[in-house]
Amino acid sequence: MNPQDMPLKVWEALCRRCGKCCTEKVEIDGVIYMSKAHCRFLDKTTMQCSVYENRFEAEPDCSDVPTGVKHGIFPSDCPYVQDVDGYVGPVEKWDNRAITRAIREILGEDAV
Repeated sequence: MNPQDMPLKVWEALCRRCGKCCTEKVEIDGVIYMSKAHCRFLDKTTMQCSVYENRFEAEPDCSDVPTGVKHGIFPSDCPYVQDVDGYVGPVEKWDNRAITRAIREILGEDAV
């Protein structure tokens, strides 16, 4: 079965609770970078959303799985995207001062 054709409940069952999809992302020159800043609703002990049932109302930037796949917000090792041909996840580590500076300017010091 094509991952995009799976029912939402099946998608959600794949989640490893890593919390990476709940990090703030920044797009710079067409590349998405994953910061260290997390959504305020992520419980860092359980790595679960504290407002899961109402997450889209509580956080308008929260994406459902199909939208997240389309926009490349899941890390490349995420079960949601393992079978998605051509998927490119966000850059998790970089060695570029300009990128670090840009993310700091956008999200603040704690984001890098």
